[in-house]
Amino acid sequence: MFRNILWCYVFLLTLLDLSLKTKLTAQGESHGVSIHDSFIEGITFQEWDQEAGAEVAVDANDESVEGVWAWPRALCFGRVPLGAAHERSVTITNRANTTLHLASVAGTTPDFHASFFDSKTLAPGGNTTFSVVYLGRREGPVAAHLYLHTSLGVHKYSVSAVGEASPFDVWPLVGLRVPLNATLESELTLFNPTDTTIQVHEVYSTSEWLGLMLPAGEEHVPRAAWAVPPRERRTLVRLRVALPPHTLHPLTAYVRVKADLPGGGLLLAVEARPVQAGEHARPLHVRLGSRGSGDGTHTVELELANSADTDLVLEGYVSGAGCWRGAPPSPCTATPDVRINGGSSPGVRLSLLRSKLKPHQNFIKAAQLTLNYGEMWAAGSLDGAAEAWCVGCVRLGYTLVPYSVRLLPGTLRFSPPQLEYVPYCSLIRPSSSFRAFCY
Repeated sequence: MFRNILWCYVFLLTLLDLSLKTKLTAQGESHGVSIHDSFIEGITFQEWDQEAGAEVAVDANDESVEGVWAWPRALCFGRVPLGAAHERSVTITNRANTTLHLASVAGTTPDFHASFFDSKTLAPGGNTTFSVVYLGRREGPVAAHLYLHTSLGVHKYSVSAVGEASPFDVWPLVGLRVPLNATLESELTLFNPTDTTIQVHEVYSTSEWLGLMLPAGEEHVPRAAWAVPPRERRTLVRLRVALPPHTLHPLTAYVRVKADLPGGGLLLAVEARPVQAGEHARPLHVRLGSRGSGDGTHTVELELANSADTDLVLEGYVSGAGCWRGAPPSPCTATPDVRINGGSSPGVRLSLLRSKLKPHQNFIKAAQLTLNYGEMWAAGSLDGAAEAWCVGCVRLGYTLVPYSVRLLPGTLRFSPPQLEYVPYCSLIRPSSSFRAFCY
């Protein structure tokens, strides 16, 4: 009898765990699925939540432990797109005269993830491998160290990458601030840059607080709804971020899109933390991809809602704005000393459209962010630079909207702006037929 009760208890716990993880298929059905810690199929990864306090330059002569040899000497991923997991292998060789015991790998930034060692005990001359995955969270260069804990000491190992905009125009959502009584939403859209149709099969969420909904709230959609034609864009799902009650620390989850793509699909990080009831913005991030310094100004409209029970006086300002040749800082971390109603930085202007939000105000147009790429480039002293990463933070009350753009020198224009082509038709009239040839 006791065993039957125990089995029933285990069964109920299993059902509960599965119910907290969801996926959507191309038919819009919900199934029980969990993705725990596998970014690359078949490989289990360690994970750490510590953000890097500063960018670290890669050094092939990092502090090494005598007898521990790592190859490559420093791991450089190069330029790789966001929205996908990129894997590289590292080989560890024991050059000591004693047995080497490998304990773990620790990291300094959530952009890089390390697997466990294939073998934890190496005889003299033996070797083993482990995998490192770069899952970028923002554009631009990022560098860090992995710390290999061994019986001979801690080996310091450099890793680096340059995150670039995904050709499919998908972006991670990190640094989200979720007010009490509010649910943040963002559409997950997919752009098809190829010449063939991309069929999306499934979209997964790894955590119960990160919900998935079909774009119009449907329960079912046909398979064709997730078939993205060449050079077109399609909304797959709506992401709903609703943190559990009494959450105190930032939470991280992942969205996996399984599609007919190289590597099998896409992977996006979503990071959120709780804040007091109040303002929240739409869009959550402003990601503009690559633009030219000679391109025209660009204006983005920002909407605000209020989850609090009281009126809120709206203040807005821009902080952390600038352009960098190397790794840009995280723009929405430091708090500025001065608050102004509306605000500007060289090439960046914020205009407030409202001064107050009502209690439980639904989304309403509240501000405009205007970027002048030429002024941003000039203010960054970027003459001679091949590219620059420009970032900043729009602060509307207590809500934060980071923006980013990769600037290239110059612009792309067509001269003349359009071409008119008149075909020349040569008429050939055989005895009883008529043909027209156009060139």
